[in-house]
Amino acid sequence: MKKTNVIWFGLISLYSTLAIGMEERSFPIVQCPLTPSTHEQILLTKLRKQETQTKEFRDIVSKLGSHLVSKVVNCLPTQEIKIQTPVTQCLGLALEKKIELVSVMRSGDALLESFVLHFPDAHISKFLIQRDEETAEPHFKYMKISPTIASDCPVIIVEPMIATGGTLGMVINLLKEKGVSEHNIIIASVCVAPEGLERLSANFPQIKMILNVLDEKLNDRKFIVPGLGDFGDRYFGTTEKPAW
Repeated sequence: MKKTNVIWFGLISLYSTLAIGMEERSFPIVQCPLTPSTHEQILLTKLRKQETQTKEFRDIVSKLGSHLVSKVVNCLPTQEIKIQTPVTQCLGLALEKKIELVSVMRSGDALLESFVLHFPDAHISKFLIQRDEETAEPHFKYMKISPTIASDCPVIIVEPMIATGGTLGMVINLLKEKGVSEHNIIIASVCVAPEGLERLSANFPQIKMILNVLDEKLNDRKFIVPGLGDFGDRYFGTTEKPAW
């Protein structure tokens, strides 16, 4: 058997084992399959590779973002509408409400393009929460909130990596203080650690979580394993000495 085939079958086995193990633990907030699709697995493999350079990294993130959008749409309320085709009338589907987008800077901005492409009239709110690299605790820096954020519309938070869940927990609490209902919050993420997912599930049981992959664990530096390193640095091209 070729070496590439061995590696590929090994990756499939890894994803299957992780998914089975995670399904034994209840994560009711997750609204998509825990096992990535074949296309997602191929993209994630390229994204994880240390050799993947900034240009290709950005392209892969865009493609994974499209997968996230499709999964998010499955969580959104829809309504039947009657339309006229060139041939006849028929029933179709449309979103029931407008969408609010929230980006957790700076990494969240990497997923915004994919979501704005599909929700071009969405208002965008932004949060800057700095994670202390020594303690992994979040520190609030800045927020700019849409004036319609609490209008009972779905609020989609884009955050590519969820490690401890501390940053997202702070963002969700700030949104709730502004009048956003917890059941309207949907989180879209590329790579999630089970520790962060458990924390969010316990603290915010009414939110919805959409992801590309649920990884194995956090290491002693609170980086996701196997993960893909520092998402922001790799996407924006500001990588220096690795901290993981």
